[in-house]
Amino acid sequence: STQSTWVILVAPKGSGLTVRTHFLEGRGINASFAIHQDYTGRARDRVLATAMGIGCGHAFETTFEQEVSSDLTGERCVLMGMLQGAFKAQYDVLRAHGHSPSEAYNETIEEALCSLYPLVQQQGMDWMYANCSTTAQRGALDWAPKFEAALKPVIEECYQSVIRGDEARRSISLNSEPDYRVKLEAELAAVADQEMWVAGRALRPLRPENQKK
Repeated sequence: STQSTWVILVAPKGSGLTVRTHFLEGRGINASFAIHQDYTGRARDRVLATAMGIGCGHAFETTFEQEVSSDLTGERCVLMGMLQGAFKAQYDVLRAHGHSPSEAYNETIEEALCSLYPLVQQQGMDWMYANCSTTAQRGALDWAPKFEAALKPVIEECYQSVIRGDEARRSISLNSEPDYRVKLEAELAAVADQEMWVAGRALRPLRPENQKK
């Protein structure tokens, strides 16, 4: 009977690869958890044990509905889709104005990933701002509200598409096509072949930690 079943959820906040590598490193990764049906009164113990078992360091409670709407929006926006779009937009503007691929990549992606984003991860955006030059601080503080105003309507459009079920239906429909894997690989290859990521593949080996000793 479906009534004599736990319906629980643990959703790690990262890719499967990250969950595994963090687990092997003893670091863990945060996760959300939800309980939709608890027929024994012990579902909370079971769901938290599952979270701890995959190396979760912090688990926060949500619902199935809230997890879906926040997760799908995040993936399409700041976490993945918007990140790629923002990187490419800035890279293309710099290239259009005569900057070299190396310079455009470093000023758009390399500095973000290797220098600035780790500071945000450590203690927040204000910490990153506080540890940058005064010109960087002033520019970021002035321009952040403009980007917020420009992006918020797009994120709202995405959120509405998620809660209507449009995003889930599209994913299920496309993922069910017999040639989905072939089409997906072609889409990923198109991203990999963008000049900025070609530049990245050439430049990453030049990082000090990647130099052969």
